[in-house]
Amino acid sequence: MLVALCIALGFLPAGAAVAALTGLGVVRDLSALHVGLVAALVTVLPIAGLWSLFGRTPPALAAAMVLWPGLLLAGLPGYFPGEVPGAMSTGFSVFASPGGRDFSRSAAQLGQRVGQPMARAPQGDTPAPDAERKVPECVPSAVAATGDQAALPYEGSGHSMAIPVQFGDVELPMLFDTGASVTTLDRASLAKIGVRVPADAPEITLRTANGERTAKLVLVPDVWVGGLHVEGVTIGICEECSDERTKGLLGLNVSSQFLVTVDTVRKEVVFQARDGDGERLIDVSPWLRVSARATIYPDTRVEVEVTGDSLAPRPIDEAVVGLACGEDRFVARLTDIPPGGTATTVVNLPRGTDCASYKVTLDSARW
Repeated sequence: MLVALCIALGFLPAGAAVAALTGLGVVRDLSALHVGLVAALVTVLPIAGLWSLFGRTPPALAAAMVLWPGLLLAGLPGYFPGEVPGAMSTGFSVFASPGGRDFSRSAAQLGQRVGQPMARAPQGDTPAPDAERKVPECVPSAVAATGDQAALPYEGSGHSMAIPVQFGDVELPMLFDTGASVTTLDRASLAKIGVRVPADAPEITLRTANGERTAKLVLVPDVWVGGLHVEGVTIGICEECSDERTKGLLGLNVSSQFLVTVDTVRKEVVFQARDGDGERLIDVSPWLRVSARATIYPDTRVEVEVTGDSLAPRPIDEAVVGLACGEDRFVARLTDIPPGGTATTVVNLPRGTDCASYKVTLDSARW
């Protein structure tokens, strides 16, 4: 009985090791099936070898199932610093995906908690979660900035202007592109700034120089242009959008938060902060699914229940949903949508409104 319990417990580190290795492969765009098989072989074959070496007894099997996966898990942070929690989360999510989206999401959260103790501890003092967000110290000295304006030097000309952009404390050269809706980065740059790609990340279609392609999306907490801050920026993963000179495209979801002027004499792109809360529809829309259900009563009353399901890891402050019933158009507001949560509101339409068929759109949103 004790030996059986030891073997059963041995499956925990073995399963965690397989999940972590699978996740590391999946976030690098490898096939989940192939990388899962390789991860299982990398984990199981050494266990079999150790079991044989220790004498092929049940206690030897239990010891091998703990020893080798433990060594794997202990060594991964050294080779993949900061990636283990995200990889574990992705691996758990992949293996739980047959159980549906909710089960996969719960498994991903469990994987994140399991992998967190193995993350490399940050150096120096860790600020409290509610500490005031500060401008990164490594904003390039070439950037001329005042309280609400920043002038970033650019390289190139015309439609090929490269400017420095801050992601936390990491500076990356970005192509200033007024034709791109969503900001993009390649995977290497995302790894550099410590952003993982969940297995169930939403996707959009990007139009690149090589044609249309499907791209997964991630949400970056903070982007800085000079000393000006944009919070909660959706990033599309696009290898074709980077080259030797730039790491991606600075899209409208960042640049539209400012009044932008290109000074061709000084070779600067000047960003001027706008007053008030900016529209964030481009950033929010991939993470929010809106739906509606209309009920038409015998007395001609029309009641529409509007629901917003969020996939975002941050709260959504407000979403304005458009309801089109024939030629009539109405608006519903969803507020305080929690991370990964749902918000619902009910709209009473005028009596007799023809809502036998209707269309729902997300018209406006902000974090």
